Amino acid sequence: MKFTLFPPNVPADQVLALGKAADACGWDSMALPDCVFHPEKVTGEYPYSEDGLRHWKPDMPFVDPYTAIPAIAAVTERLSFFSAVLKAVLRQPLLLAKALGTAEAMFPGRIALGVGTSWMLEEFKWLNEDMPSRGARLDEIMEIVRRCLSPGWAEFHGKYYDFDRLIMSPVPERAIPIYVGGHAKPALRRAATLGDGWIAAFGDPDELRTVIPQMREMRGDSVMAGKPFEVITCAMDWPDTDHVRRLEDLGVTGIALQPFAADTPTIEAKCEAVVRFAEEVVHRC
Repeated sequence: MKFTLFPPNVPADQVLALGKAADACGWDSMALPDCVFHPEKVTGEYPYSEDGLRHWKPDMPFVDPYTAIPAIAAVTERLSFFSAVLKAVLRQPLLLAKALGTAEAMFPGRIALGVGTSWMLEEFKWLNEDMPSRGARLDEIMEIVRRCLSPGWAEFHGKYYDFDRLIMSPVPERAIPIYVGGHAKPALRRAATLGDGWIAAFGDPDELRTVIPQMREMRGDSVMAGKPFEVITCAMDWPDTDHVRRLEDLGVTGIALQPFAADTPTIEAKCEAVVRFAEEVVHRC
């Protein structure tokens, strides 16, 4: 089991300290969420709350994942990083590939990409992107990233993105893992058949017990058959070692969580919680 520090909403000036604490005490990785902006009025319901409302304040800080990740990597030694999840359909795929390739070339073996589709109409409207096609476009974006970050010439002629032969340099020495988030059927199929793993928003054992075997079956009939498949679940509570083992038995390979309360007042207290979780759970597992 791998453990990921996942601090969704912390001030920008605390991100480096949290990464250094996690790196020093044995966490495996760090994940950062993505939110470009908060509209004052939102069209649509947030899919991961019972009332459909956002559970954070409009001024809650969200650092840009692939601006922050290289900065944290520069002050740590072994921690790996991914986004959980990047709204890739709001980005131009060639620019996204360039940022990823640069980060991985600078910090080999430490960069991954977590992708998903946004639920918020305003993000698509104000960033001049099409919302109805977001699933199909994400499929193409994943392919474009892989092609552009492979050695040699790359070209792509899809329904939504089109470009002739090009070379993007630097090219990483390894393929950057791409994890897919989401619980809707298209997202699960995308993760199973196109991704290197699935990021589950919640670690409900009953859901995981059903979904993971289904995804592995879908994977066996896809171009990704035989390739490793990660299952990373976000934990809402502090799991004990028995709970970790139960998740592991279900096929979960990673747990992402924030080991301190959202209202923890100081960065010192937050770092203390990061160390304490490593001592009580990470090391014992």
